[in-house]
Amino acid sequence: MSRIENNKEFTDFVTLVSLRSLDKAPCEQIAAWRLTLRWLRDHLLLLLMVIIPGVAAGAYYAFIGADQYVSETQFVIRSPNRNATGLLSGLLQSTGFVRAQDDSYIVSEFMLSRAALDQLIEHNGLKDILSRPEADFLTRFPLPWGEENSENLFRHYLRFVKVQTDSGSGVSTLEVRAFRAEDARNLGEALLQHAEALINRLNDRARLDAIRYAQAEMEDSEVQLALVQSRLTDFRNREALVDPTKQSATALDLIARLSDEVAANKARLMALDEQAPQSPQREALRARVDAVERQISNERSQIVGSDNSMAPRIAQYEQLLLEREMAAKMLTSATASLENAKIDAQRQQLYLERIADPSLPDHPLYPKRIVSFLMFLALCGAAYWIVRLWIAQVLEHAASQ
Repeated sequence: MSRIENNKEFTDFVTLVSLRSLDKAPCEQIAAWRLTLRWLRDHLLLLLMVIIPGVAAGAYYAFIGADQYVSETQFVIRSPNRNATGLLSGLLQSTGFVRAQDDSYIVSEFMLSRAALDQLIEHNGLKDILSRPEADFLTRFPLPWGEENSENLFRHYLRFVKVQTDSGSGVSTLEVRAFRAEDARNLGEALLQHAEALINRLNDRARLDAIRYAQAEMEDSEVQLALVQSRLTDFRNREALVDPTKQSATALDLIARLSDEVAANKARLMALDEQAPQSPQREALRARVDAVERQISNERSQIVGSDNSMAPRIAQYEQLLLEREMAAKMLTSATASLENAKIDAQRQQLYLERIADPSLPDHPLYPKRIVSFLMFLALCGAAYWIVRLWIAQVLEHAASQ
């Protein structure tokens, strides 16, 4: 009987312990949830700004980020007949050509322009290259939150193409990214071909402009020379003079001879006045001197002294001769310029010289997963501490109020 009572007491004890354990378990779970919620509340900013973005970035770089291959090529734009400095420029100058740095920047800007984008879309399937199935949702075109339009495509294109020009050597480096190695090399080759086509268009335009300007200058010179020659012919017909300078020279020679004759007759007249004042030759000789002097005066009046004299005609004639000479020299210079322009047009002014052809990558260089992930964490950490300090300042200011 006592044994049965002891067993009953043991059973009641076990039942009581079990009931107490069942009552204690929910209390412990509630306390754990409270601790968890308190930790989340105290570290909510850290969770939102560092932990969750860090986990997302780690998952992206570890499992989602698509490999990107990089094809690199180097080229230089060179041009004849320019001064060169530097080692590479001296090497190019030894071959008869030097680098054209300004034109290198033109090519670089073209590769990053909408014109190059349009060429790649039309001839090289750029949209398909940027939309490969190997790409992830953050690098494939179009982006999940973006529209498929030309503006977004241009911004997306600039993320995959980079051009740098060394100002010292003039060498330009082109880097092209793609999700396939063949696509990266093909895009680099296509950009070089379109850049060469641009340079050829610039050369053609420069040649045509040079020839056109030289031709126009020569035609203007010919017209000017013809006008001056026409004015000279009108002057000769109007004045009935072929060369007024030669005719005036003849008149001056006649005046000189008549002056000599007057001087001689005056000397004879003076001799007669001294030796034979009553000689009948005196009157005849004096009349001859007077006649010759009148003739000299008439000849001089025809050369100078009035509007109808030869002097204004000579001045006008010499002006026409000067204009004709200047027009002839201008025509000669314009003709030489045209010939030089034609000679220059036969040779190319700009060249795109490849230093290294686009490479075929065998290993993806991007994304740099570890470096990018660490940089992202560093930025998140810096942003977290900035926001935390700002909140602390706000709370402190509110408490002081």
